[in-house]
Amino acid sequence: MRYGLIRFLNARPLWWGLVREPAGDVEYQFTSPARCSDLVADGSVDVGLVPAIDLVRIPGLMAVPGICIASRAEVRSVLLVTRVPFEEIQSVALDPASRSSVALTRILLGERLGRDRLEAIRFDPAEHGPRNFLEGHDAEVVIGDPALKVRQTESGVTAIDLAAEWNRMVGEPFVFALWAGRADRIGENGTDLIDLLMRSRAKGLASLPEIVAEAAAELGLPEPELAEYFDSALHYDLGADERRALARFHSLAIEYGLVENPQEIEWLS
Repeated sequence: MRYGLIRFLNARPLWWGLVREPAGDVEYQFTSPARCSDLVADGSVDVGLVPAIDLVRIPGLMAVPGICIASRAEVRSVLLVTRVPFEEIQSVALDPASRSSVALTRILLGERLGRDRLEAIRFDPAEHGPRNFLEGHDAEVVIGDPALKVRQTESGVTAIDLAAEWNRMVGEPFVFALWAGRADRIGENGTDLIDLLMRSRAKGLASLPEIVAEAAAELGLPEPELAEYFDSALHYDLGADERRALARFHSLAIEYGLVENPQEIEWLS
């Protein structure tokens, strides 16, 4: 089985067991969330961590039930960083590595500022980096590990936590990504794949101290801060609340014209 994996810290518990204790013939490659989705769509991998928005964009996908990356509170790794007040934002740099966070940003701006005001905002793809941060834009979407360090590396900015904004707006968690694959690749071995991914998650959650220690050394962030990140910011269960939130997010994305030819989500069983 070929896997597309996201290297960001928030995804590590999900692939930890697959990588550290591979069962059978396992191939994997690490990439960004957006690229991971593309690899699944074109068949370069059999299953991958797919941004939530792409579940209704890519035809022929099957989603794995029970597992996701989600947050019910401030997530800290998905931010809209701005140097101007929210109401004065005229331009936004969008991280091309992100799909769900980009869609969420547009929805939140539209809901808070109004549709007419949203249409006047300029959105441009721009990779995040210290040398070009906020260059030519009022605000920038920053995701993943770079977002965890924004408060350390950038001054004079306001970091708006997009998951917390979503929680306040709809009172539900936000689902960032799920395991998914093309139906013709994973449809026949659904139970085995679900069981394998559940065991990988269980191994990852049981190994959080090791994951935290490893990430602290890589990112230069304190271990207690990263341990608290897993304790309070993230969860990995896809239950009724998450499915309802996912449906609301997809509905709003369609309403805002962010999904062409929306697909019905098919769940692996």
